[in-house]
Amino acid sequence: MLPPFSNAQHAPTEPVAQAQSAPAAPTLRALVEAAWQRSPLAQTLMARRHETAASRDLAASWLAAAPTLGLSERSDRWTDRRNARETELSLSAPIVLPGQHGARRQLAERADQELDAQLLHARLAIAGEVRARLWEAAAAREVLAEKSDHLHHVEDLADDVDRRVKAGDLARSDALLAKQELLAATTDLALARGRAGEALARFRLLTGAAALPDMEPEPLPAATTATDHARLRAAQAAATRARAAVELASASRQAAPTVALSMRRERDGIMPDADRSIGIALQIPLSGKLRNRPAEALAGTQLATASAELAQTEAIVDSDLALAQDQLTNARAALDAATARAAALREHTALFEHAFRQGEKPLADLLRSRALTHEAEVAVRQQRIALALAHSQMNQASGILP
Repeated sequence: MLPPFSNAQHAPTEPVAQAQSAPAAPTLRALVEAAWQRSPLAQTLMARRHETAASRDLAASWLAAAPTLGLSERSDRWTDRRNARETELSLSAPIVLPGQHGARRQLAERADQELDAQLLHARLAIAGEVRARLWEAAAAREVLAEKSDHLHHVEDLADDVDRRVKAGDLARSDALLAKQELLAATTDLALARGRAGEALARFRLLTGAAALPDMEPEPLPAATTATDHARLRAAQAAATRARAAVELASASRQAAPTVALSMRRERDGIMPDADRSIGIALQIPLSGKLRNRPAEALAGTQLATASAELAQTEAIVDSDLALAQDQLTNARAALDAATARAAALREHTALFEHAFRQGEKPLADLLRSRALTHEAEVAVRQQRIALALAHSQMNQASGILP
């Protein structure tokens, strides 16, 4: 486990210092939730809840289409004029066959399950973006803090050189060399401040938060399997829905029959009373397999596509998990090497500083040693960030949400 990052030894810098001075830093879970609420894709998927609910309601109905209300009237007013009159009121509706009804309900349920899987996959994808932006901003902040520390060290060295030049212990060229290092460190600090500001701006745009959470690595999963990965579940749900669509297309080879109920009122000019009757009609379409072949072919194509995407997703998830494991191992090894190198260079610089004070080493050698030490310190900070990022990538590859 990585030690928590500490910035107590660094002077606060802008614009990152504003985030550090916030009273309460948000958690990673809160940041992912904030990014989710701001995501257009999330809002679109949430709105699709109404579509799936409507599909379930429609699938539960036994009507294949909207009922039809009919009214007809017949009279001999313009022919025989015997005052004969006939009025008929009818109500007809196509009825879903039992096999079609079950297939429709199953397809609606599978579509609802697919949406749930897509929502989880989308949330995991947004969590990946938050993790990437978070550690990008953290890396920029660490670079900025190290550049600030380096500038303070160079300022102290430049002051010491100026005093020794005035005392006649060092040449004027040493003062110019120290000034050059001071100007270079000032330039590096300005560039680092700009990069940190850009990284933090991208983080704010994604999450809406002005502060970074506590910079500690995420705990790693106990197991590295991804059988319940959100991306894999989404692909599986899509394939399951496609199979349900194929079953519905197969069950829909026969068009829906129409049932009609009618009420007729007849009046003959000779008889004073009107006759009333009720009729029931059944219409069965005489359709064959040819009529439904395009729908079945389309459903088969969708199933083939979903199955291929599922196989590809399984390969991608396994590859991402293996890659994340390798990156985690490499990040640990790199941090150990960087830490050992920084310790050796700190000792080397301490010896050079002592020799410089004794007049045994020139200023150029000391500056070179300090530059190497500064580079090593930056490398340690960056490798700590890289290891923390590797933790996040491992969790992301395993499908673990914050």
